[in-house]
Amino acid sequence: MSAASGLSVPSTEEARKEYVSRGDFDFVVPGGGHGAAAVCRALVEEGYTVAGVANPVDEGGHSARIRWDLYRHLGYWPIIPGDTMNLLGGGFAHPAIYSVTNSRLPKDLADTPADVAFAEAADAAIEKLPASDRPALEDFRSFLTEMGAAIQRELIGSGITSLPGASLQNILHAGVMVHAGAYRKGIPVLDQDKYLCGSHLLEREMKATERGLVVPMTFDKITLVTKHAGGRTVVGGINRVLLARGDGPNGLEYGDMVPNSMLPDAPPESSEEEKKKLAAAKVVDWYPAEVEHGPVIEPFNNDWVFKEIRPLTPRINPFLVEVIRRLKPGGSIVIPPGNAHESTYTFFIMSGLWEELQAARSRGARVTLVCNPVNLLLTAGYTVEDYLQAIEQAITRAAGTKIKAEQVIDRVVVNDPAATSEKVRKMMQGEGIPREVKQVLLHRTPTGPVVVTPDDIARLQSRGLEVIQKPMLSVETISIRGIETEAISYAKEKLLDAIS
Repeated sequence: MSAASGLSVPSTEEARKEYVSRGDFDFVVPGGGHGAAAVCRALVEEGYTVAGVANPVDEGGHSARIRWDLYRHLGYWPIIPGDTMNLLGGGFAHPAIYSVTNSRLPKDLADTPADVAFAEAADAAIEKLPASDRPALEDFRSFLTEMGAAIQRELIGSGITSLPGASLQNILHAGVMVHAGAYRKGIPVLDQDKYLCGSHLLEREMKATERGLVVPMTFDKITLVTKHAGGRTVVGGINRVLLARGDGPNGLEYGDMVPNSMLPDAPPESSEEEKKKLAAAKVVDWYPAEVEHGPVIEPFNNDWVFKEIRPLTPRINPFLVEVIRRLKPGGSIVIPPGNAHESTYTFFIMSGLWEELQAARSRGARVTLVCNPVNLLLTAGYTVEDYLQAIEQAITRAAGTKIKAEQVIDRVVVNDPAATSEKVRKMMQGEGIPREVKQVLLHRTPTGPVVVTPDDIARLQSRGLEVIQKPMLSVETISIRGIETEAISYAKEKLLDAIS
């Protein structure tokens, strides 16, 4: 694949020099979801220097589809783009630019070339946003148009992947990494130095703050294996459960773990039946694995059968090691609210992380867990101790020895659900959420609050954990997969007070 003309990619030396010049970090925030992005944005707006750490686990949606398309062409797995771009755009980039990248391209594009489609997406945003945002967007429009021409030539015209219905940010990330030389046919694995150069190019063009950067946790391809309270083991993690269609391959019946209210065209069911399904869906154990996908000649298919080969301990990204070692004394690693197994806690599955965390804590850094305020499909009924157990399961497997949560976590932040508005209380139970939103955003549908009793707090404190509990929630309008919806989140000022 050839580089596009006129797009200046920094050299490895330039990228590293730039990152070193920014100094050390106040915070490291792992997890590529919207919770991680919100925490990063709040911190950089307060003047802190922050490293966001994107996770590599995803087996469904456009993010997985484009990775599969590139895998078929390259012969090795590229980085999953979705969470990296969510974190960069939502946490560090200019908000007006993120309003462009965080969008879906129309499904009826037909033969519209990528440069035209990208320009139209930028123009649509420019029309809606205030005049003060237009200079940044017009600069970005020029970049999008030129990169779109390269993507059309290298990815679309060559038949590697397609444009209609694509996530703009995902295909943009892939195009930039091809342009930077991180993804090249004829090499056995992606080029990590060139990936760093591509990341710097994206940060520069998206006008990301110089007080932040985004780095992948690992370059290894990870598939999640989850064991559920109902007795099922699912290879492919949450996305295999989200794709519930009744009877599944290998005898799995995903429909018995997903309430009908979250499934298209499913008949109504009683509240008791829904409770049974949520109880069955609860994850009781999980681990990363290397699996065989295939066959390679097939196009991406969400109904694939994954053949598990063996448990995998992914290798930590060497640049992430550098980032953790540059955490300031008194700085913090903040585990933000997110999906317990496929998002933030995936941070703990990497080989070598245990030693790096211990070294950072010996230098005065703290590790803070911001617990999800609500439980979701696969964590229905979880307590704070269940969330801590998920961390223990991950880091114990990675380190090869039993490790308790209190050996890793210093502080736990949890919302007090007692002092909340009626609207928030209903949303915590999943009430008032339109059915179509539940079906598309199943992974974000609340199933009840995370409740912490005084006895729970005393038990956590007896383990040496500092516990901060107070009402901290707000309701915000967010955009996910092109859908605008209300969601429960931590109020910025209250969360900052708890973690800084």
